[in-house]
Amino acid sequence: MRILLGLIFCTVLASAQTSAPDEITREPHHRLLLQNDQVRVFEVTLRPTEHVFVRHQYNFLVVTLQDCEMVMWNEGESEIASFRFNQADMRFFYGGSARGMRNDHSGEYRNITIEFLNPKVTTFGYQANTGKWEYGGSAIGPPVYPNKKFHSTLRLGVVDASDVQLLQRDVLELPDKGTFELLIPVTDLDVTAGSDLHVRKAAGDAWWIGDGRKADLMNTSTDPARFALIELKPLQN
Repeated sequence: MRILLGLIFCTVLASAQTSAPDEITREPHHRLLLQNDQVRVFEVTLRPTEHVFVRHQYNFLVVTLQDCEMVMWNEGESEIASFRFNQADMRFFYGGSARGMRNDHSGEYRNITIEFLNPKVTTFGYQANTGKWEYGGSAIGPPVYPNKKFHSTLRLGVVDASDVQLLQRDVLELPDKGTFELLIPVTDLDVTAGSDLHVRKAAGDAWWIGDGRKADLMNTSTDPARFALIELKPLQN
């Protein structure tokens, strides 16, 4: 019996490793939320025991929506390594190779995946801490003071990706002129921008603000507002 079970396991593993990766727009666990000339934004949902194996054409950022643990692997690797993620975890990945994820736990897994159509969105650049041109960090660490306002940023060449939390009546100031903004709520959002704009968004929505924001963004809720802020510099012709 043990030999039979071992053969079944090896057969299943080999089958998974030789299966072709899906194209992301046809993969059923990826739901397209937003697309324009700069980004494609997908909601990814995996119920218990479900898995995905996709190849990303573009570099991409993953925003995790709740504390979780997932099995993840690159093409050609075994599907055994498990990784822990916290709510609002943000990680940058390079496109090209196929990657897989599997949910081995009892709860649903959700993330928002943002693909960047501009290849200049990268961690490669001049690193001030080393004085060299090389690859920088690909993730944002947890906040030092999680119960206060914070704004922690990952530099990605022509994009800044930030983990932001606003307490009641805290504001997000205006970006530099010409900057396009994409906001992914990690908690429910209730904000105003001046006297004319009042916006409510649920966790996991995609809010393309573009370059049209004219006032500071204020959290009007009594609860902290936490979100991923993606700031894209104007495209160069």
